[in-house]
Amino acid sequence: MTEVKMDILKDLIQCQESPCVSIYMSTKAVHKGEFKKLEIEFKNLLQEVEEKLEKNWDFKQRDVDKFLDEAYTLAADSNFWQEQKEGLAVFISPDRFEHFKLAVDTFDKSHVSYSFNLKQLIADLKDNQQYYLLALSPNHSQLYQADRNNIKEISVEEMPASIKDYLNLDEAAAEKYQSVNTAGGSSVFHGQGAASDDDNEDLIHYLKEIDRVINQELKESDSYLVVATDDSLFSFYKNINNYDNLLADNLSGNSRQMNKKELREKSWQIVEPHLHDYLNKDKERYLELQATEKTADNLEDIVEASHYSKIDTLFLNKRAEKDGIFVEEENEIKTMNNNKDYDLYNFAAVETLINGGEVYPLESDEMPADGDVLAIFRY
Repeated sequence: MTEVKMDILKDLIQCQESPCVSIYMSTKAVHKGEFKKLEIEFKNLLQEVEEKLEKNWDFKQRDVDKFLDEAYTLAADSNFWQEQKEGLAVFISPDRFEHFKLAVDTFDKSHVSYSFNLKQLIADLKDNQQYYLLALSPNHSQLYQADRNNIKEISVEEMPASIKDYLNLDEAAAEKYQSVNTAGGSSVFHGQGAASDDDNEDLIHYLKEIDRVINQELKESDSYLVVATDDSLFSFYKNINNYDNLLADNLSGNSRQMNKKELREKSWQIVEPHLHDYLNKDKERYLELQATEKTADNLEDIVEASHYSKIDTLFLNKRAEKDGIFVEEENEIKTMNNNKDYDLYNFAAVETLINGGEVYPLESDEMPADGDVLAIFRY
């Protein structure tokens, strides 16, 4: 089982083999130890899929059994049901079988179509954003990439490993940079003797170089940056920083004394309250533009706009569905009443993602205005 990442999402979008089965299920019952209940609920969803395959795709029982074999094996795995998070997503096609344990709760739903239904998976991706963590001290610097569940070191060739390396100091000269504290409103060093103006100047040059390298490394990113360092050094770094998405709170303490698990868990506590900052800013932008031609709330208009790369930001009720197809030659939606129909809300979400737009699958009461689908246009 792999984590949900944008490259995984894009790979699922590209699925060419049909039928494509998408199954979502809430697994919150695992917290109550109701493992058998989860197994039964999953089998019920598989039964729904069986009926759809037989009715709409002309599958015989032997075809169904073969197609869903891995899914039923998973259903019978008691250990699997004891190791759930908040939700489960399963994707099945003739050439693939994948499942994802989700960090956010989902609602039970099965889909069978010519493409995967990814609305709930996109919602999970939004609530498990990647961010960067900079472990910073005069004698150590290291950049990490992390999310709710993972952390890994990022090798940055130009980043100074320490002020000793940056200034080519010997061991004795480097001792005075062991720590930094604030006294009387100014930062001073602790170590072999009192700090001098030259020492403070050296520290500033060191931090400026780290800031330059960080900005070069993250220039294509809009992810948050958390700094793990003591409070006084962080106040110094904040005044030097030029990275737009540096968070105002630092992970306070000596990062060298924390293992990766501690760094991830403590930094995630800082990042998590900011998960919806982007959403709230985009909601405000929608409301500001609502009375203009830069927005839309009609499904047919939005489906067409998504196909032609016109959508910058899309909000949709993740529980809303409407079957149909978009006929490009006529620029309109039609209902076929057969297996060619697909969920048009999912179509708009996927087309927007493919074309570089932002997608927010939400509950109905989280939408920025009335309607099940709302869009901000690029032009």
